[in-house]
Amino acid sequence: MQSFEHVAVIAKPDGNIACYVQELIKIIERAGCTPHLDENAIRHMPHPERYASGPVSELAHSCEAAIAIGGDGTMLGAARMVAPYGIPVIGINAGRLGFITDIVIEDMHRLVPSMLSGHYVVDKRSMLMGEVFRHGEKLFQEQSVNDIGISHGRALGMVEYTVYVDGLQMAVQHADGVIVSTATGSTAYAMAAGGPIMHPQCKNMLMVPVAPHTLSNRPIVLSSRSVIDIEVNETRSAVASFDAQVLFDVVAGDVLRVRVSPHTFTMLHPVGYNHFDLLRRKLKWNYLPKAERPIHTPVNKQTAPAVIHAPLSAKD
Repeated sequence: MQSFEHVAVIAKPDGNIACYVQELIKIIERAGCTPHLDENAIRHMPHPERYASGPVSELAHSCEAAIAIGGDGTMLGAARMVAPYGIPVIGINAGRLGFITDIVIEDMHRLVPSMLSGHYVVDKRSMLMGEVFRHGEKLFQEQSVNDIGISHGRALGMVEYTVYVDGLQMAVQHADGVIVSTATGSTAYAMAAGGPIMHPQCKNMLMVPVAPHTLSNRPIVLSSRSVIDIEVNETRSAVASFDAQVLFDVVAGDVLRVRVSPHTFTMLHPVGYNHFDLLRRKLKWNYLPKAERPIHTPVNKQTAPAVIHAPLSAKD
């Protein structure tokens, strides 16, 4: 496996992680690598003039790998920025759940040097490309790691939309919104909305309605070669969402077109990484609930009340 000399550090834009970022920089330097800090990471350093820094788009030209330190949201943002350059990303979880930032802070001293020296598991994930059209003119374009969708805006009303797959009408739906997800995103918003979990190596797209008015509207898995058009028919307020981080206001008549992106996102995991182990730990699939007291309590025959069987009378 390739080892790395120049590593971009992409940090969570806020939060109390300054001490973690500073410790990560020390770990990278002790491993014989040169850290390059993004605009968020450099703010956490007491002597920023000592480090190369700049926007991720600039760091991508001089680095062979990136480390995202924060939560899954930090990883999603990093992935969208580095995917066009083909740079792999290591995720360190300083957030909450950590589905795609799988190295916990306590383990980065042990795992990061080993991974920078070439000991890691490569995990390539598919991405989505979304475009917003109005009267046939493309107004906006963005790619996503997790999902692209439409949801109601500040007005708590439903959105009516028509879904076309490869030019064929699939459905007209009333719902709070609709999500088109990758396999990576199938354990995020799509799962919370009732969608299935897809193995990360699946290239298919998953479409999940959010709180549909008609309960027969169900999630559906679509081909990775398909093109999905979602036309907004009626809404008081709606937005197109890209990884729930980039938003674009849409109005009736707008079309959100979603397809699999030509870019892929490469994650690096520690040696021994297992996706099913991740699911067991994060979703607690091995958790068996236990009663606070035994369900079947042994009966003490000496103290148990006697059961008297009275003879039935003729009236009974």
